[in-house]
Amino acid sequence: MSRRAAPCIWKGLASKDYLRLSEITASKLWRGQSAQSFREMIRQRKLVPGIQIVFDFLHRHGIATAIVSSGPYQLAERAQALFSITDIRANRLDIDGRGIFVGTVEVQVLDNAKQIAGKALQERFGATFETTAMIGDSASDQALASIASLSIAYDADCADFLQACNHRLNSGEMERAVALLAARVQ
Repeated sequence: MSRRAAPCIWKGLASKDYLRLSEITASKLWRGQSAQSFREMIRQRKLVPGIQIVFDFLHRHGIATAIVSSGPYQLAERAQALFSITDIRANRLDIDGRGIFVGTVEVQVLDNAKQIAGKALQERFGATFETTAMIGDSASDQALASIASLSIAYDADCADFLQACNHRLNSGEMERAVALLAARVQ
């Protein structure tokens, strides 16, 4: 399958059967390909301005942190290393020791059901709705917003997601999340 065929696979399948889409993408699109450009893309991914300040605040107050992403585990791993994030849940494209995509994926987070991973993290951390905050940027974060008393939409444009969140930050305003979090910390 060519890389051009990928958009046809994605159309509609992401919302219907994300697990199947992930398997097709890994086995048909990526299998046998070098992971070098994938790793380079992760390395070059720009950080959200102000995110370091948010994590510094959370760490100073002893607050556990997590990433719930339906994107690549390897990208979440980079953020975990940079910001000392307690736990990550994302989807790992398997790469062999030679740096070649194997054609399989370990799906930990379904795009349209992120709250499942979120609830597992709440249980792990002993958190409740009242003690959970989330920051998201896409429609697929809407379900995650439903399990957090503080939900922040960052640079998002999906009307339903914006409606589900109790705060909205525009691009470049991430540092404002600290004030919202500080209002919740005793």
